Amino acid sequence: MWGRSWAEVVREAPGVELVAVADPDPEARRQLADGTPGYEALEGALAGVECEAVLVLTPPATHHAVAKLALEAGKHVLVEKPLATGLEDGFDLIRAAERAGRVLMVSQNYRYNRPFRAVQRLVTEGTLGELASIKICCRRDTRTLFPPDDFRYSMRHPYVLDMSIHHFDLLRAATDRDVHRIHARSWRVPDSPFVHHPAVAAIVDLEGGVPVVYEGTWASHGPETAWNGDWEVMGEAGRLLWSGDREDRSVGEVVLKRWGAPPRLIEQPGLEFVERAATLRALRVAVETGELPETAAADNIKSLAAMLACTRSIESGAPVDVSDLLVAT
Repeated sequence: MWGRSWAEVVREAPGVELVAVADPDPEARRQLADGTPGYEALEGALAGVECEAVLVLTPPATHHAVAKLALEAGKHVLVEKPLATGLEDGFDLIRAAERAGRVLMVSQNYRYNRPFRAVQRLVTEGTLGELASIKICCRRDTRTLFPPDDFRYSMRHPYVLDMSIHHFDLLRAATDRDVHRIHARSWRVPDSPFVHHPAVAAIVDLEGGVPVVYEGTWASHGPETAWNGDWEVMGEAGRLLWSGDREDRSVGEVVLKRWGAPPRLIEQPGLEFVERAATLRALRVAVETGELPETAAADNIKSLAAMLACTRSIESGAPVDVSDLLVAT
């Protein structure tokens, strides 16, 4: 499903050509190809066609092996989030990209939307003053969203590994602060198809001591939020609320409430490219200019570390310092 969707993004992108697809499933190759050469494995595609970049759209546990093969073949790589499922694998990919002199970036597509860019500008420019607290709540019901045999239904920490990585990355980008410590807990939802825990709650400390209350579920019985979640950012000078459309992440409302003043709807910036088209554009610009993209793996490893600190806290029942994980790797 995701490969087919990405293939359409590539086919519609200016200055980019889809030259081959690789998938071990012949039916998937047939659906993906649409006249494009299809290969059973990446090795065959790399040997069969000339290309500059590889998009890694496989399940998270395979990201390291597939991305490293592409980097060692001298290709630029855009990998779906998360970069890897472990920090050692993530740093190994960063070193492989440095040796090859190639771009390695993560498709953190949630950054590339108008409402988020409005939130990011207000927070980083200091409109709210010194940050006091942040609340994020994301509730979705994915019981029937994915195919019955989808990998998410059987993976450990499905919500955190496949969804929270977006929110931790948005937190870092919106505040220009890294995650310092996480204390998290997750739980089962008995009537859902998830073998492991699809719901999580956490207290997250950002650098500078800013507390974040984070809640998420993929098996909600209540009203659903946007995929971005509902946000409240509190500062010494005011309060910022961000809520969005349930289906379209590029649509949302950002409201600023300065203390003692009426609420004000915030104008959002115009963007030529959004979502995955924007991450693909960022890869192209990075390749053409040699400048590191916004979500280069060397920076995104910190978002990955926050996500993994969350899973470690869930498993240990104790708070986990993100810096300890990074230093230990």
